[in-house]
Amino acid sequence: MDFHSIMGRVSTIMTGKRNDDVIADRLNYRYSVAILVGFAILNMNRLYTDQIKCWVPAFFTPNYDEYVRSVCFVQNTYYVHHTEKTPRSYDIKKQNELLYYQWIPFVLLVKAFIFYIPRLSWNTFGLKSGIQIGDLIESSFDYKQPTTDSSHRQMCLDFVVDSIDQYCLDRRHKNDERSHINIFQRSFMTICCLTGKYLGNYFVILYMTTKLMYIGVSIFQIYLLSIMLGSNFAFYGIQVVDRFFRGIHWDTESRLFPKTTLCDFTIREFGHPKLSHEYTVPCVLPLNLFNQQMFTFLYFWYVLVISLNICDFFLWLQAFTLRNRIDFIRKRLHSKKYPLINDINNEMKFQTFTIDYLESDGFFILSLIKENSSDYVMTEVIHRLYIERFLPKYLRERKTSTIYDDIDIQRKRSHLCSLIC
Repeated sequence: MDFHSIMGRVSTIMTGKRNDDVIADRLNYRYSVAILVGFAILNMNRLYTDQIKCWVPAFFTPNYDEYVRSVCFVQNTYYVHHTEKTPRSYDIKKQNELLYYQWIPFVLLVKAFIFYIPRLSWNTFGLKSGIQIGDLIESSFDYKQPTTDSSHRQMCLDFVVDSIDQYCLDRRHKNDERSHINIFQRSFMTICCLTGKYLGNYFVILYMTTKLMYIGVSIFQIYLLSIMLGSNFAFYGIQVVDRFFRGIHWDTESRLFPKTTLCDFTIREFGHPKLSHEYTVPCVLPLNLFNQQMFTFLYFWYVLVISLNICDFFLWLQAFTLRNRIDFIRKRLHSKKYPLINDINNEMKFQTFTIDYLESDGFFILSLIKENSSDYVMTEVIHRLYIERFLPKYLRERKTSTIYDDIDIQRKRSHLCSLIC
């Protein structure tokens, strides 16, 4: 049992759902989305209960105090270190402005939706394949359950085998039907998977494209936070670790998440439109204590997700190589439960079964069944596909081709005889 299988079981236990992907994908569209939505709800609740607190002059009435709090919350405050003088230049204030604290809940919801976009793409284009991988995995999981009725288990296994066989035997998948396609058409159909459904690699191209989307989206999340926070968020975690080892934990003078800021506002006198008073008051942002911890967690979560996305992409890329696919199928067909004679003829059959019958898509479907149910179920499916579906057709075609070869040989011999005679 490998890492994918272990994490797949953990995910199934936690959610109670069957999946048509692996744990690295679910970290993006399920757990990351849940974390971001949860943080958005928490932040939304705190946003309207503990917004901002500002120190105002003593002669301000309570109404003025409420006005200052509202104005400083709606407009952006700016950060100046306590050892520096308050700048007079508008440009300097603009450079140190905090642009994010009012919009954090909404930005988190947008980020959650962005994380779900690759999953929407996978579900949408997966429906155009003609086979529902989720149903196959659901049936495979039911077959694995010991409490399931034996007749129902057999029906589930038959459904999985019949569906894969029907998908793999689609005449438009076969090489003779694709012989007229030139190299440029094949390349275009491979890149644009919508037009290349019958090259035998539709799911593979779609899934690897989805993987690249997950990688791009997870990296874009870091970039989006850098724009929102007005600073390079890519190295924020390194700074956190550095401060931790130097004994500086949640620094109140943090430039990225300051707890104290300055706010400029103007109060106009009624009846005197040209007479107004400008004030600069210090404000406290209690939300930033929570925001700093929240974004610190999100940074290390993004690093974990990006790392797993990249590693999983290359693992699948290696799994789809021809040598690995043949070794994978051969190992299951040579298992102790289904021992087969290891001779040259069987080796040719294994390769034909893997390359021409299953192709890349069939191997991919079997791999997902293994990741989300068990290796035992996948071995059962492979054995039945090989013994009951592939071999009869293979032997029949070989016999037919042999007969035609004999006829051609006899014709050549008779023609040679006529020339000699």
